[in-house]
Amino acid sequence: MTNKYLLNAYQGKNEFWRYLIMIIALFAATQIGSVPYGIIAGIKAMKKGVDMNTGNLTNFELLGIDPNLGLFLMLLSFVFGFFAIWFLVKPLHHRSIKTTLTSRERFNWGRFFFAVGVWGGMMILSFIISYLVEPEGVHFQFNAQQFIILVIVTVSCLSLQSAFEEILFRGYLQQGLAVLTKNTWIPLLLTSITFGLLHIANPEVKEYGVAIMLPQYMILGLTLAILTIMDDGLELAIGVHVVNNVLSALLVTHDSSVLQTPALFKIDTVDPVGSLYEILIVSIIFISIMSYKYKWGSIKKLFIPVKQ
Repeated sequence: MTNKYLLNAYQGKNEFWRYLIMIIALFAATQIGSVPYGIIAGIKAMKKGVDMNTGNLTNFELLGIDPNLGLFLMLLSFVFGFFAIWFLVKPLHHRSIKTTLTSRERFNWGRFFFAVGVWGGMMILSFIISYLVEPEGVHFQFNAQQFIILVIVTVSCLSLQSAFEEILFRGYLQQGLAVLTKNTWIPLLLTSITFGLLHIANPEVKEYGVAIMLPQYMILGLTLAILTIMDDGLELAIGVHVVNNVLSALLVTHDSSVLQTPALFKIDTVDPVGSLYEILIVSIIFISIMSYKYKWGSIKKLFIPVKQ
């Protein structure tokens, strides 16, 4: 039993300084990408006398920024990051970007779309159940013009944002940590914890508390890491992340959501405890379906050494 995907890192050069340069370059790229939104949000905040804290600077309604424009400008940071990592892997590590995507000969789009269909189907089913249980708390707010623009922004930019996070966390960093630690489970845990901590500034965390929200991000990160290792590629993880974020933007929004969009529905309240159980149950079901379909075999693969 081998972990073909993590072993891809050995196809190139892995000195520590190469990873350090990449992290610095990605930080610079994302900061450059955030400049347009920062300028516009700052000007709007000063004109309206809004306190320039993190929560207010991402509140499009408070700042008077069109939600689709605001979402697009916020996502530019990740788009810049996506193209930076895409073009820097080869010159820095002397291996192709494909090695961070999959252990297969080429990226398997069939796996990607299967993950999109299954995870997306479970999200829609969950929403339908929630609506049937408490319909008075759900409000339909369809605006054709706004929604069409939202679809374009989410399918393009939000998909790149999701792909970037997967390539960075479940791909590049997980492979690099595997080379460093020579095992599988430490990179799996470290990238999942880091992924969760980087979402700690989200408005949902401020609204409902770190104790209940942080585990949700970490569970999702852990699920994506398990998918990547067990399936020897990012196809399933990227599919899940893309459809999760796209549907979150298109289907439903609420006042404390990090994605303030003109979604189809707006809900009055969120049950954070219920959401925690939901992400846990959905993750277990999804992993089970993928394991059965792709015949993964033993979970011992999550704990095997990673040696050249």
